[in-house]
Amino acid sequence: MPLKKMLARLGVGSARVDTRLEHDTVRAGGDLRGVVHVQGGHTPQRIDRIELHLMAQYLQRDNDRRSALNAVVRSWRIANPFTVEPREEKQWPFSLRLPVHTPITERGSPVWLKTALDIDNALNPEDSDRIHVLPHPSLQTVLDAALHLGLQWRNAYCEAGPPLGRDEPFVQELEFHTGPSWKGPPRTLALLPFPKEDGLELILDIDRGPRGLTSLLEGTPLEGGRRQRVVLSQADLSRGVASVAEALASHLGAGA
Repeated sequence: MPLKKMLARLGVGSARVDTRLEHDTVRAGGDLRGVVHVQGGHTPQRIDRIELHLMAQYLQRDNDRRSALNAVVRSWRIANPFTVEPREEKQWPFSLRLPVHTPITERGSPVWLKTALDIDNALNPEDSDRIHVLPHPSLQTVLDAALHLGLQWRNAYCEAGPPLGRDEPFVQELEFHTGPSWKGPPRTLALLPFPKEDGLELILDIDRGPRGLTSLLEGTPLEGGRRQRVVLSQADLSRGVASVAEALASHLGAGA
């Protein structure tokens, strides 16, 4: 085997990939645009496909130990097999619609776009680009409603938990505490949002005990007590922040 071809299989002098995003801030459910640039290496190489993977990091808890794991939220193929010649440059513009349940990154875990070239029998080149994900409009309304009530948003976590009808092995949790303008008894709140195209489902854990999403989501009644399920339709959300705040207050024991 020629030396250059052997080195290319090891990633030395192989084709390179660089993804350039139009903007690195996008709202969940919105469009992420950019261009994938591929530059040939020292030898001709056949690229079987180009794939983009929306990635998220989440925490796996095992007793007192925590480990950070990566999960694929969504994947797209943007190019079928092609050959790139030495030093040749090719590019593929793309526009991706992010899932409405893409984890938000404010106060939370990282989310990024990974670009991968699939080259047979070779080390596959990759590129990663961090993105800042804003809440889906329905979730933004809920966040604004919580702030309207006097809750203070502290943290956002992606943690291992039952996928609840989705493919990801994690769920996202938003943590709130009462602030000076809160109108009821002191509260802590863990909010698990599940945005949908036609509304939003929430699981609320009020005055929560020991952390652990598995105990929250498996085998525990969600009606009554400190754990509540709230379903907001698009019509509910369209009534605005004050109306949604009133709906949340009825579950939290606060005056809106």
